[in-house]
Amino acid sequence: MTLRIVRLPGATSAELVASSRNALDCGLSHAASLRLAVPSISALILGAMQRFTELDAAHVDPHLQVMRRGSGGGEVVVGPGTVWMQLALSESSALLPCPPSRLLNRYVRPLLRALTKLGALAHYFDRDWVSASNGGIKGPVAQLAFAHDATTGRALVEAFIGVTTPFAVRARPSFLGQAPLTLRELGVAPDGDSDADRVIDALVRAYSNAYESGALATDGPQPLADSLESFDVDDDPRRDLAWVATREDAIGTVAAGCDATGRFRVGGELMASRDALAALEDEVMEASTRGTVDGARIDRALTKLGAPGVAMFGVRNLRSLRDVIDEALIAGNGY
Repeated sequence: MTLRIVRLPGATSAELVASSRNALDCGLSHAASLRLAVPSISALILGAMQRFTELDAAHVDPHLQVMRRGSGGGEVVVGPGTVWMQLALSESSALLPCPPSRLLNRYVRPLLRALTKLGALAHYFDRDWVSASNGGIKGPVAQLAFAHDATTGRALVEAFIGVTTPFAVRARPSFLGQAPLTLRELGVAPDGDSDADRVIDALVRAYSNAYESGALATDGPQPLADSLESFDVDDDPRRDLAWVATREDAIGTVAAGCDATGRFRVGGELMASRDALAALEDEVMEASTRGTVDGARIDRALTKLGAPGVAMFGVRNLRSLRDVIDEALIAGNGY
């Protein structure tokens, strides 16, 4: 069996965040593991490279716990009316031929079939969300995200499906002016929160059939216990420093600036191989010492983000990253 499918009844948002953040480092007993859960507690979940300061406080419920997941992209709200899907892969081609840059495109297909079987005609348009329609009503119903490590090949694909809990807190540029919807608003989840279980049933069938695997179930969230051990509960995104430089790109903000430890960071709502982005950050720091900047060295580091085996999503042109890096260095060093 190449794919293990696990239901996680009663899992909390913190447990699922821990699973997401450690997905590229925890061992897998199969080539891939699909975890499906309905978070028992509502929370605002930021992308791995996103900062809380990117959000307008007016859009955020002050009573929501705020956490940061392991996959990139923009923020989502999860709760008892959300289906959170985590597909951990030993490599991007674990279940079918897939270059890292196509992780969302390839592994979203069973999700589209599952939603369509439920009565919401679903489509994916190479962005970070799934569109669905029913009876003339249409809009984004799920947000997608991935994490990837180019050195090991490990990958994670996540989906946040709004069954009765809306997944979006604001109108993001990625939505192209379309208003996000829940499946209930589309008329395919009329019975309330119990329909989240129906969505999970459909996902189990769709992914099992797609990869000719049987489904393994569990009675509770015990498989998350190991990943919880390395979850840093002190990482409070509400204490994030503001980015020094930002630009709007394909799916949202790209940004640069130091974090609270003084390390230079590149981030925002983009998605990228974590080690390739970390290598870029290291190069920027080493290339900008003693009041001078080695621009050619930074350019060479940037081109590596387009190398085979490296995933990059949400950036139309690497010039956007160069611009925010330059602006952040100027602001930070007085050039």
